[in-house]
Amino acid sequence: MKRTFSLLIAVAGIAILCTGAWAQGTSAFGMVDLKRVVDEYDQRKALEAQLQQMRDQMRAKLQWRANNLLLEEAEISEYENLASITNPTEQQKQRMQQIEQKSRQLNEELSQLRQKNPPTEQDTQRINQLTAIENRNKEVLAQLQDQFEQQLNARRDEMINQMLQDIRKAVAAVAQEKKLAVVFDSTQVLYASNDITGDVIKRLNKK
Repeated sequence: MKRTFSLLIAVAGIAILCTGAWAQGTSAFGMVDLKRVVDEYDQRKALEAQLQQMRDQMRAKLQWRANNLLLEEAEISEYENLASITNPTEQQKQRMQQIEQKSRQLNEELSQLRQKNPPTEQDTQRINQLTAIENRNKEVLAQLQDQFEQQLNARRDEMINQMLQDIRKAVAAVAQEKKLAVVFDSTQVLYASNDITGDVIKRLNKK
């Protein structure tokens, strides 16, 4: 994910910084450094940590599947369900070990069969059988990668929208206190005065 929270929110910066004070006859302008607001918003780190945890979990799941392509889907699903248990029983741990052992045995079997020259008819049938399972699991893996990427992007956008709402509310509150009609992102103008960045950050982090 190449886009960062700071970049995405800064792009939307100009759109979020208008208040209702204009209609009340106020003409004063204010400035806020959106990048600094995002960087110093305490909640940002927590959100990024959540996103990183989600990313790591997805990568681990995909990597496990990539290393166990010869298992049947039922066995893969069973293993994933067992692995998700916080405190598995000894029986559940043993079952996971059995599945892992079977996967290693299948990988070794296919590797040895592919090295046979020439393979017997029975060997060829077995190779075709295992290869079919392998190819099917590769297709599922590719689909899961796309699915996980979509889920990750959706969660990231949800977090960004929440941060954007928080920042919008904080800017509006500070602007109303200071009777400002419009607040600009200071990175979008040549000269910035009446900077309310510090006040916005304080309000955000008071939660």
